[in-house]
Amino acid sequence: MITVGLSLKDRPCLVVGGGQVALRRIEKLIEEKASVIVVSPDVLPDIVTYHEAGVLQWIAKPYSSEYMVGQQFVIIATDIPAVNAQVMEDAQGVQAFINRADVKDDSTWVFGSATEIGDLEISIFTNQVSPRVSRLLRQDIEKRYGILAEWLPQIRLWRQELQHILDTPKEREQFWRTYLGESEFIQIVEGQEDSVKENIVHAISRIRSES
Repeated sequence: MITVGLSLKDRPCLVVGGGQVALRRIEKLIEEKASVIVVSPDVLPDIVTYHEAGVLQWIAKPYSSEYMVGQQFVIIATDIPAVNAQVMEDAQGVQAFINRADVKDDSTWVFGSATEIGDLEISIFTNQVSPRVSRLLRQDIEKRYGILAEWLPQIRLWRQELQHILDTPKEREQFWRTYLGESEFIQIVEGQEDSVKENIVHAISRIRSES
């Protein structure tokens, strides 16, 4: 399976099921501003709230094939094997991407464990082997690299300035190799970033004065 990032904004996404598994996936779709339709006779109160707020459409009926028309992304999350099998068949018929909770090998797209650190977004995939390991990795990354949330906006400003004072991409790449290499990155992560920042600021000032 190839790991990719998808923009689901305004994309039709069908969710069949209304329990906890469905809710977790629905909330991720809502974050991405997908066009979500939930089909299930019964759903959790949170899903009802989302429906009443207008962020998704809830069809309070059993699944039927008519709801598959025009769908691009499908989440199968009921506890009824026969229903799941029917949704799977219909989704394959319209060549939709499928995320199936009860038979993971049938999924053609999966949710990673994602975290955001400032402007940095990291997704973790363990080939669906262990959601627990994914959560632990996410927590470790958030703790270990949280300082980058402060650094990334400044790096963006430095890059913009370097584009004006260094003429070629090769020169800019060499700058970052020199002043933000592996050892400097380790210093930042370990909380010893002042000297790294000072060296970058001085280097940019020198280049600016010479240009």
